[in-house]
Amino acid sequence: MMIDLDAITVTATKAGERVYDALSASSVIGHEQIETQIQPRSTADVLRLIPSVTTQAAPGDPGIGVNVRGLQDFGRVNVLVDGARQNFQREGHSAKGTFYFDPEMMKSVDVTRGPTSSIYGSGAIGGVVSFTTIDAGDVLPDGTHVGGRIKGTWETNGHTPLLHGEVAARPSEMFDLLGAATWRKAGDYRSGDGTTVDYTAQDLLSGLFKTRIRPDPSQELTLSALRIANDFDNGLSTLYRTKAVADTFTAGYRWTPDSPVWDLSAKAYFSGTNVKQTTLEGLTAGSVKTFDIGTVGFDLFNTARFDTGSFKHELTYGGDLFQDDVETRDPVGNSDQLTPSGERLVYGAFLQDHMTFSEWLEIIGALRYDSYRLTGGAIKNEGSRLSPKITVGITPWRPVTFYASYAEGYRAPALTETLIDGFHPPPLSAGRFFPNPDLKPEIAHNIEGGVNLRFDDLIVPEDRLRMKLGIFHNRVDDYIEQVFTRFPIPGGYQYRNIAEAVIDGFEAEGVYDAGSYFVGISGHILRGRNSRTDEDLVKVPPNRLTGTLGFRRYDGRLEFGTRVALVGAKDRAEDFGFVGDSYALVDLFANWKVNERMTAGLVVENLFDRQYTEYLNGNPSPGFNAKASLSVKLY
Repeated sequence: MMIDLDAITVTATKAGERVYDALSASSVIGHEQIETQIQPRSTADVLRLIPSVTTQAAPGDPGIGVNVRGLQDFGRVNVLVDGARQNFQREGHSAKGTFYFDPEMMKSVDVTRGPTSSIYGSGAIGGVVSFTTIDAGDVLPDGTHVGGRIKGTWETNGHTPLLHGEVAARPSEMFDLLGAATWRKAGDYRSGDGTTVDYTAQDLLSGLFKTRIRPDPSQELTLSALRIANDFDNGLSTLYRTKAVADTFTAGYRWTPDSPVWDLSAKAYFSGTNVKQTTLEGLTAGSVKTFDIGTVGFDLFNTARFDTGSFKHELTYGGDLFQDDVETRDPVGNSDQLTPSGERLVYGAFLQDHMTFSEWLEIIGALRYDSYRLTGGAIKNEGSRLSPKITVGITPWRPVTFYASYAEGYRAPALTETLIDGFHPPPLSAGRFFPNPDLKPEIAHNIEGGVNLRFDDLIVPEDRLRMKLGIFHNRVDDYIEQVFTRFPIPGGYQYRNIAEAVIDGFEAEGVYDAGSYFVGISGHILRGRNSRTDEDLVKVPPNRLTGTLGFRRYDGRLEFGTRVALVGAKDRAEDFGFVGDSYALVDLFANWKVNERMTAGLVVENLFDRQYTEYLNGNPSPGFNAKASLSVKLY
């Protein structure tokens, strides 16, 4: 009988622990589930299966903004790829922070919701979303020195072919390397009513190189380079030919000697995104504008393990910093004023002690210090703060753990929020945008509690039930919003600390796995408001419940099932310029391991061809789509 093992979360504490043991709202989706049940066309297909996580995309743009618990944009969610921050953002009518990624390169995604991951850098008042790319171990079975994998996929909606290849080598236990590439050519897709949604086509070409060097059992050096290139046409009032190139380079070092006081990790990285837009129509046809942001970062931490009396300690301490360099060029327009060039330096240090008493009491206490400085032209803005965290977990009996937590988070203003200065580009006329050098950082105060359930041999031998239930209340002081101001006359728009955002929610996720069949649920209920005006917060998504029922046959070689998603209505969505209708979706999935080297997959999305638009998105979503894939291993 085949049973999926418990996933490991790293974003919860950096030390690595099982998801259903973590004293936080953490979720992990692994490579096996991604390949067999999802076959994603975009990263959004994976993220929407996690409670309180949604995405926003501009019409025709494959880049996505990640929303966690109703918070997004300008770094409120810390998005990482192999530990490197993805900080690209530009002013516009969609998400103010986006990233580009190829889901074929995804090994897993690890999400911790809320500002409880103070050890993962500044700004993450919404949470941390960490993507890990594939490595040689995902291609090579134990004992194999050289191998590869070729995968082909065809989608019916948009007539989309995809080719993906991986080559890996492991000359010895001291060294391995991986090279991977993806080519995808997507056509314009059809929505549920049969209408072709123009300008949703894209060409994707990506490449990944990763190597791991282990000079001895206590040391490991990891180097990786990832490039994602997307070509597409998009635009609202003006049509552009757009080329987006996202690069991520990382160098990580891990030292784990036979000593309780040393478990050292260090990482240096560069992530850069360049978006080049060529105007295709109008008086400025042929003109080119570019948005370029590069982020250089470094983090270092160590975990020491020791006892004091009856308490066992995991003491983690370290620091991190990153610098954003933004350069916008627009010779014939004013995009360089609306997404202004400048620099921002953010750095901090943290100390966290995870204490355990016997097997029934856990206490996590942490402090984080943050500081920032941003400059652009004659404007400067800087600040610093100390943020605490305390979590208590009680396990009255082994299968059940209750926990409660209080944590604060600190987000520095972004360059655009502070420096934006100029008029809305034609042909629309929406007035002037004003800078605000006096913006204050946002400060989150998050209270949450939950229960983790871990039952084995519950109904039949060797089955297991895992579940997390939680509630939270997050108050964000000095929340930054863009508002209309009457002065200076004739008025315009400016980012200001005008709101106290309050977001409350309930989250649930779990899985019952009996080997021959499994059942999973994931859902959330969210409410967000400006407590000063009692108005709803625009970016808080509607309620959602997702259920999965699957079966395994022939010793686990065949896995098939269905997934049903129920999404509630969003009140007053039209007042914000979005569609907020409720809808239900049914998907099917099947995966057949023909033999040790060949696997065939089929995923049917939106089985009943439902016409719907995801909240926060401008385009209607795809209608019925069947995705067939064939993967062959070579070794």
